[in-house]
Parts: sequence; structure tokens; C-alpha cells
Amino acid sequence: MTFDDGPTQFADAILDLLKEKNMKATFFVVGNLYMNTADSNWARIVKRMYNEGHVVGSHTFNHKDLTTLSTDQIKSEMTQLEDAISQAIGKKPAFMRPPYGSGNGNQNVMSTLGSLGYTAAITWNLDSGDWDNKDINYAKQVFSGANGQGSISLNHLQYNGSTKESIIALASAEIDIMLSKGYTPVTMDKCLGLNAYQ
Repeated sequence: MTFDDGPTQFADAILDLLKEKNMKATFFVVGNLYMNTADSNWARIVKRMYNEGHVVGSHTFNHKDLTTLSTDQIKSEMTQLEDAISQAIGKKPAFMRPPYGSGNGNQNVMSTLGSLGYTAAITWNLDSGDWDNKDINYAKQVFSGANGQGSISLNHLQYNGSTKESIIALASAEIDIMLSKGYTPVTMDKCLGLNAYQ
């Protein structure tokens, strides 16, 4: 179970839900989208994610499509966020998720990420459609279609038109469906067998 685009105003509610359900997730955070690194809540939420046993990965500082950037611009997007994450939790991420899922297979993007110490650029194979304002029934259908294969789900901590209630309802439904199908949710480091931090 992964969440993109945090921290947001709804992050604490998701963290409360995950604690209640005894679940761990991977959060691919950004530095300047719904909440900026200059906001003290940004560091507080990232610390809470980490301290509660979740993995914190990078989703770039400004959520830009890396395939449209130069090597130096990619480095800037990554290192600005690394520095903020490191200040919050004392570690630099080794995992990242390219915004829009764009960049896997792009030689410039992959070699630049590798030179910065990233060991995995993680996409997904189950898309809740939340970012496209698909309703909860669409997401339930997607998750119900998972039949034993390894699954990496795409969820967002905020999107256009989202509410705390809609985000909680979707995450709850995903958890319940995946558990009912016999899945054991794990963080990306356990899924990939790699260290989450550099």
C-alpha cells in the first residue's frame, strides 16, 4: 500500500487509520505541493510516518515530470527533498516514485537517480483511480481483481475534490479487500528486499 503527494491536511487521518488497523505503508512525499517543507507540519507528519514504522520515499520536491528536466534539474528536485527528509528523520531515502509514473526506462532519469544513491524507482500495478476522481466502487473493483500476484497500489493523500472522508473510505476499503483476499501488506523495503534508506 503506497500513498503519494503528502504530507497533506489528511495525512494524520490516514496515519490514524493505519495505526488502528495495524498496517504499514510506504509514503512517497513531496516538498512543495499541498504542504511546503517550510511548514512545521510537513516535518512533523514525515517524522510521524517514520516513527510509526512506515517507509518514507521521495516523490520529488515539486512533483515535476522528470523526463522533461535536465540532469541538473533532476538532481535539484531530488536533493532539495532529500535534505528536508533527512532533517526530519535523519535518513535519506533510497526509494522514489517518479511523478506521473514517468521516467522508468529513461536513461537520463535512471542514471541520474542512480548517481544520487536511489536503488528503486517504484511505480504500481493497482491504481485506485483516486487522482482521476474515480468513485470508491471503481477502486473496489480494481482491488478485487488482484488474484495472488504481488501488488503495489497507488493512492494519494490528497487530490482534486478529495475529502478526509473519501480518502479514509477508500483506504479502509482497500485494506479490507486485500486482507480478505489473503494478502499480507508490507512496506516497499520488505516487498523489494532492499534497504529503504541510503
